[in-house]
Amino acid sequence: ELAKLLGVPDVLVFPSVTLLQMGVLPLLTGNNGVIFGDIAAHRCIYEACCLAQHKGAQFIQYRHNDLNDLAEKQVKYPLEQVKIIVIDGVYSMSADFPDLPAYVRLAKEYNALIYMDDAHGFGILGENPSSDMPYGYKGSGMVNYFDLRFAEDNIIYVAGLSKAYSSYAAFLTCGDRQIQTNFRN
Repeated sequence: ELAKLLGVPDVLVFPSVTLLQMGVLPLLTGNNGVIFGDIAAHRCIYEACCLAQHKGAQFIQYRHNDLNDLAEKQVKYPLEQVKIIVIDGVYSMSADFPDLPAYVRLAKEYNALIYMDDAHGFGILGENPSSDMPYGYKGSGMVNYFDLRFAEDNIIYVAGLSKAYSSYAAFLTCGDRQIQTNFRN
């Protein structure tokens, strides 16, 4: 049902967003990847990035929602190196959110994945926002709000059910079958 709501082939379900991130981010980066983290990202993302760093990845923070600062930091790394841009969908303390289409363009330019924690947007924001419904419909999250595509736009989407659905579960989706197989294992 989650996959159907998001419009993706499959999702992987975990107990919580925090546990998901602690397992997934270090796996994504391996011991040679680079994580570029928004300085305002949720604390559990920061902790997962630190764990990935402890296992050999580099962790570099950039100014909140500052695409120029992010680009200046990414340009220093080769295109073939694993790079992950870590952002929140809706930032929990300010309720602001990133210009996701601009992040997608930048990520494609530098051959990076976007890892988005949309725990505070999922269930609230959704597809086809309008003046009558500025948050959109269905609560299907930030990617659908901006009419982007998970796989084609290299977005690993993480969200949970604890906020809008008051239930203990979290999930992620990604278009890369190899990454998905790694997560399952």
